[in-house]
Amino acid sequence: MKMRMRQREPVTVQPAATWILLAGWMCLNANTVWAAEQKIIETISVGVITIAPYTMVGGDGAHGAIIDFFDAEIAPRMGVRFKWEAPVTIARLEQNLIAGRVLFTPLLMKTAARQQSGIQYSTDAYVYFNPCIALLPSHKLDTIRLPSDLYGLKIGWVQAGALSSFMHDEQIKLDLIGVIDWENANLAKLEAGRLDGVYFSNRYTPQYYAAQSGLRLKLLDLPVPHQALFGAFAPSTPAALIARYENAARQAFANGRFEQYIERALAKRAH
Repeated sequence: MKMRMRQREPVTVQPAATWILLAGWMCLNANTVWAAEQKIIETISVGVITIAPYTMVGGDGAHGAIIDFFDAEIAPRMGVRFKWEAPVTIARLEQNLIAGRVLFTPLLMKTAARQQSGIQYSTDAYVYFNPCIALLPSHKLDTIRLPSDLYGLKIGWVQAGALSSFMHDEQIKLDLIGVIDWENANLAKLEAGRLDGVYFSNRYTPQYYAAQSGLRLKLLDLPVPHQALFGAFAPSTPAALIARYENAARQAFANGRFEQYIERALAKRAH
């Protein structure tokens, strides 16, 4: 005798169940999109000091050529947003990096003391400074060949600033200042005759302030190699984030792109 097979009734999904499934899919998809957006707008806190026209004090915080460049050229390539903290002294910037209060600074000279403190540096440097001494045009010194050329002169600089080894001669008298806007302060002391000269890590900075104030300066280069500045990171910064920065910086600094931002800043100040 043949057994009659009972046909299985088709399974149907009730409308309520359909909406539950759809809502779950939409929620999952929304979470995925949200996660992607979170990655894109990842925020990195950045500390800076004043190095005109690279970074300067402004009414709404920090501004300058390096900030314009990093926001336009590096942040999109990294998939991050930079949160620029107000400029601080060099000593405070070092402390903030070591403590992790800021994650990154775009321009910092590499020293043994900073490395021993745990500060991490990018592999490559893309910005180089040419140290110089700014004097008033009437000063008798016209060239610097040896440290002895600076003997007897009172040279202004900033506390905790990295100096060229050329300036480590004990007979060079340094007058150190510990304020945020140290560049303007030292140039004001130079104009008032309280300093014989001012040390600058690069030529752009005194040129910028001279254009701003109308102060005429004589800039004498030091006979030393150009000094490299690196991106520097807090000790706790993940290696993957540093690698993302290095990849982005390699592309962004190519073909002299950054120099255009510097020239633009100088031209703007000259007008």
